[in-house]
Amino acid sequence: MEDIKHKLLYTIYILFFVIIGFSALVAQTSVNLDEVLSSVIDDSYAVTNAKNQLEIADANYEFFKSQLKPNVSLRASIPNYSKTSTPVIQPDGTISFTSIEQANSSLSLFATQVLTSTGGTLFLNSDIQRFDDLSQDGKQYNGNPIRLGINQPLFGFNPWKYQKNIQSLAKEESLLDYNIRIEESLGLATDYYFNILIAKQNLEIAKTNELVNEKLLAITEERLILGKVSKDEKLQLEIELNNAKLSVSQAGFEVDQSIAILYTFLGEDIPSDGTQFIVPEILDNKILNIESLLNESKTNRPEVLAYQREKSQVEMDLAEAKGNFGIQADLQASIGLARGAEQFKEVYTDPFNEQQFNISLLVPIVDWGRRKSAMKQIHLRENNIEATYEQQFLELENSIRQRAYLFTRLQSEIILLKEIMDKADERFSISNERYVLGNIDITNLTLAQREKDQTKRNYINALKSYWVTYYELRALSGYDILNNQEIIY
Repeated sequence: MEDIKHKLLYTIYILFFVIIGFSALVAQTSVNLDEVLSSVIDDSYAVTNAKNQLEIADANYEFFKSQLKPNVSLRASIPNYSKTSTPVIQPDGTISFTSIEQANSSLSLFATQVLTSTGGTLFLNSDIQRFDDLSQDGKQYNGNPIRLGINQPLFGFNPWKYQKNIQSLAKEESLLDYNIRIEESLGLATDYYFNILIAKQNLEIAKTNELVNEKLLAITEERLILGKVSKDEKLQLEIELNNAKLSVSQAGFEVDQSIAILYTFLGEDIPSDGTQFIVPEILDNKILNIESLLNESKTNRPEVLAYQREKSQVEMDLAEAKGNFGIQADLQASIGLARGAEQFKEVYTDPFNEQQFNISLLVPIVDWGRRKSAMKQIHLRENNIEATYEQQFLELENSIRQRAYLFTRLQSEIILLKEIMDKADERFSISNERYVLGNIDITNLTLAQREKDQTKRNYINALKSYWVTYYELRALSGYDILNNQEIIY
């Protein structure tokens, strides 16, 4: 008796775990839109690529900032050896070829700092040189224990004045572009997801029609034997059955293809054949403020910052053209300590004061219209930037308005389409029963069947338009219309 109890208990445990395992398996074979969109953000190549572009922009900005910080370097030449014959001019003007053996060594430590306000460069350096005349067994030292100086263009072009703003705008633009590219990826994934739902619905409709037509054909064949229907009606049902079989084959291929497209986009393995894709419901009724969305787009779209960046680039190019084709003057000045001596320590223990000052000037006299042509090219590019930006935002504004109108319309239409679909399905059931009872002909049944199929397609296509439009609105405006906040990832 105890053995029977143990066996029964063991069997119950096994059944319990089998049921749990089966439940988990069933849970794993269901996929909804939210899960797909989470996979887009976590795993898809599109979002990974967007992240890489953002990181590249961040790296570019960090590189730019590093150029504004002091640069410290060490340069050495140890040694520069030479053994050769060289011509030496004698006091009487004749040339004597003398054999020489020399070595030159140098060591320099220097630091530079860009002056962004003026475009100049401040430098600080310390140098030491040693000369060895190996043929005469002599040596000398020359050095600058310290030298502080500046290189400053007086009328020239200062790129740092513009680059700071340009690079800052480029970094902010990359962040907005990252947000928008993720939203576009979510919209594309939504489109792929609904393609699966549409294909699966077409397959379900085709299979249902195949089963219904098989049953109806069997009934019609019996009636044909009894002389209650014509052969024409039987042929009509055979055509409908063959069309249904053809639709099953085509829809099956479309299901496989649409699933493959979505999961290739996600960068994931294709799920099992039994996977169920859940049809999402529409959101709570949202009243869209179109003017607010338009204002948000002017803040959240990367085109705004791209326009400002390109305008700053034009200003920089204009300044560069004026500097390169106008009067150019460069100031070089330094102060420090210097000494040449036969003993190394004398360079540092008894140096003398050193001053250097120089201004170089370049005045263009005839340039054959190069400055004028360069300025004209830049102004034309500026006009094109203005026109392109205006056209971009006209198109963007129109896209937002049209999709907002469509989204609002779809909110109410989907409810009606759901009611129409349910009624068409009910009508087909009634028509099917009436045909079985012989109360209607095959033509009316076929019309009811096709109306049922079309209303289902209309409903799922409207749902697709609704959800794709939702993510298009988010991408176009950079604004989350569900939670009323800017989109930031």
